[in-house]
Amino acid sequence: MAVALMLALGAQAVTYEVSAQAPGTAAWATTQTHAVATGNATFGGLAADQEPVSITVALKLRNKDVLDSFVRELHRPGSPAYHQFLSSVQTTAAFAPTEPQAQAVADYLRQQGYTNVRIAPNRMLVTADGTVGNARSAFRTQIGHFSRGGRAGIANILDVQVPTALSDTVDRVLGLQTLDHAQTFSWHGRMQPVATSNPRPGYHIVTSPDGNPNAHGYYPQEFATVYDAGSASAATNTTAALIGWGSMTNSVNDLAQMESGQGLAAVPTQVVILGGDNGDDSGQGEWGMDAQAIVGISGGVQKLIFYTAGGDEDQGLMLQTINRVISDNTAKVINMSWGWPGCEDSSTGWADSAFQLGVAQGQTFSAASGDNGAYACGASSNGSYGTTLGVGYPASSPYVVTVGGTTLNTSTADSYISESSWAYSGGGISAHEAKPTWQSSLSGSYRQLPDLAFDADWTNTPIVAYFTASSGSGIPSSGYYANGGTSLASPLFVGAWARLETANSNALGFAPPSLYAYASTFPFHDVTTGSNGYYTAAAGRDDATGWGSFDIQGAKAFIASNPGFVSGGSGGATHLGMTWTSFFPANTAGLVHVGNDSTTNPYSGDTATGTALPIMCVSIGSSTLPYGITTDYYDGWTGGTVAFTGATPGSQLTSRAVADGKCASAFGSGWRMAEFHDGGGGWSYWSYGKTPGGLGRFWVAINDQPANPWNTTTGKAMTWTGRTSTVIHVGRDNTTNPYSGDTSPSVSLPILCIDVTGSALPAGITTDSSDGWASGNLAFTGAVPGSQLTSRAVADGKCSVTFGSGWRMAEFHDGGGGWSYWGYGAIPAGTTRFWTAINDQPANPWN
Repeated sequence: MAVALMLALGAQAVTYEVSAQAPGTAAWATTQTHAVATGNATFGGLAADQEPVSITVALKLRNKDVLDSFVRELHRPGSPAYHQFLSSVQTTAAFAPTEPQAQAVADYLRQQGYTNVRIAPNRMLVTADGTVGNARSAFRTQIGHFSRGGRAGIANILDVQVPTALSDTVDRVLGLQTLDHAQTFSWHGRMQPVATSNPRPGYHIVTSPDGNPNAHGYYPQEFATVYDAGSASAATNTTAALIGWGSMTNSVNDLAQMESGQGLAAVPTQVVILGGDNGDDSGQGEWGMDAQAIVGISGGVQKLIFYTAGGDEDQGLMLQTINRVISDNTAKVINMSWGWPGCEDSSTGWADSAFQLGVAQGQTFSAASGDNGAYACGASSNGSYGTTLGVGYPASSPYVVTVGGTTLNTSTADSYISESSWAYSGGGISAHEAKPTWQSSLSGSYRQLPDLAFDADWTNTPIVAYFTASSGSGIPSSGYYANGGTSLASPLFVGAWARLETANSNALGFAPPSLYAYASTFPFHDVTTGSNGYYTAAAGRDDATGWGSFDIQGAKAFIASNPGFVSGGSGGATHLGMTWTSFFPANTAGLVHVGNDSTTNPYSGDTATGTALPIMCVSIGSSTLPYGITTDYYDGWTGGTVAFTGATPGSQLTSRAVADGKCASAFGSGWRMAEFHDGGGGWSYWSYGKTPGGLGRFWVAINDQPANPWNTTTGKAMTWTGRTSTVIHVGRDNTTNPYSGDTSPSVSLPILCIDVTGSALPAGITTDSSDGWASGNLAFTGAVPGSQLTSRAVADGKCSVTFGSGWRMAEFHDGGGGWSYWGYGAIPAGTTRFWTAINDQPANPWN
């Protein structure tokens, strides 16, 4: 069954058919990929079915409400979750679609004729290659050819739909429009060469990209002086990254040339390519400037990773690249000197899910605010105003820090004097993105930007960076050139923040919440002069320059004297107590409300192990929620009963098994020590119970915190023996028990990793309760000090980073029964002991 539709496209009208729902067939649901606005584009006809189109299907976050709450608590000083960042393994396990959900999308695409279908390691994306015909059938849409602003591309002219069975999983489908591509925010004309035989710091008068012959140019490392890095050590313990597109070869070489020419230590680099390298080096002037600005102001980072959408800069490949940064979770601070042309549209938010996972992992993405001042809408080029007030994306995302631009005023010795708003500093109020909690003090309901501002003025105070001759990028000869834009401001922030991360053991996390919380006393350079065409710089925060820039050395000292900036006052003792309150009279059976008494935080201070407190015990059942009780993330329902033992010294609780045993002895089989999240979400929850009079604190297992609640100083190692060249026999070598003595955490051993694939039992291998089959592959990392394995998630992460998605630390009973089991694998020479998770033992394997 088909229906005929007619749309007016520009000056033309076109009639075509799309499949309609027939009686008895599955219903369809609209995704977040809406019809592209093409009113100002020229229609060139419908795309032919056989035309190739690669797609990126972005999937919805799972447990989004829980993630929202976690991110809020992650940045609330005093919260037990404050700055307790998750690993990529944890974010995938908790918030990404499940494997069956992602697989269902992949299966659907294959059924629709797509090929090369791939699920991202963190299951947030499914990518595939296909045709326009595949897209029409799979997504009930239509695709046309258009041209706009000198660029030709395709665009979907109907909203994109998926079967309702997939609607809870699929968020949007990218790649169906290539009319609009990302653009960089720097001078797009020919950069001006700078004549120099000694490219070292000093006062340099240069000709700016737009022809000013009296510009004060700054070599990259001069910005460390301008913004007063002073005694703040170089960012050598922090990995930074930049995201771009096309070839990075020249940009990596340009960085090395600048380092050599200016006497800087060489920074290790890595290039990660998504979508294949098409050799396009038109962005060299951008990525080279980004890299040199980051290294110059930071004094050198641990590693600089160039992530590139090598094939193209459409939304699909850009999201793949962003998601790879998050899945890798290697870089702490990431630069994005680009955005979508013009202002926000119906696609705004296409990367928010990925960015939010990055926030949960403690990563800071920095976005240039744009080079069209307050008027992003309708702007024809960088350094011009559009027709309407507006801001762009991803600058408007609430999960990035947005950096606007200033004009610098310094002495001839590079000493900071002041800054004023650059005329083209992007800023204003989002029309789509809601105001984040950390902007709660600002008026209105929508995200305001920028958050900060650093030098961007290509006319008066440009950077002077090195570029290799390249026809693709319009650079006629190798040498130093002047450039600027908010594409300079953003990497300057990235390098400055990297210094602060190194000074604070990479524990700062997502920058804006702390910066806004401490704004009244943080050493910002408040910008009070100039405007961006509509918004005027003023005392405090404004929509031209945000809070301004900051003094790096002063910021380091400020954070050191304000420990809440990093720790938020959260505890880290061996044992922790919690509070409770009951909405029913004491000493009577009723409802116990754990962790929330309206006056005391669930972590109400550290508790010495010598203190005697009751143990809170729980028996999880299937009881129903009582009438009148409301649950949410913070106040879940355990489905069971809680009870309290007599007072027990914390020093007696040498293991979880000891605590569980005391509960079982007191109340019977099935009772155990209660855990921090027994309510299913937050640290507060309801249970039936009896509340002893006067009880306000108790022992509970902190099952999701990196701090170990037990007094143990040893880990456990296991042995292995090989029976064939390809099969490993774990835990049994006929001479040594799997527990072959305690192992100090200071010892370095490989981690035994496993990828459970469901593989069949090899011929000739006999299994029983003591010798199971692990149904997968085993492998060993390099030697790792036990002291580094502060949580199971850390160990799992080391496995997945080493061997890929799906790999985790092997467990004591992965064979399904006893402590010995078989698995495919290679046995490194000399390896006889390794770290493994003792998942059914009372001893806690973590330090």
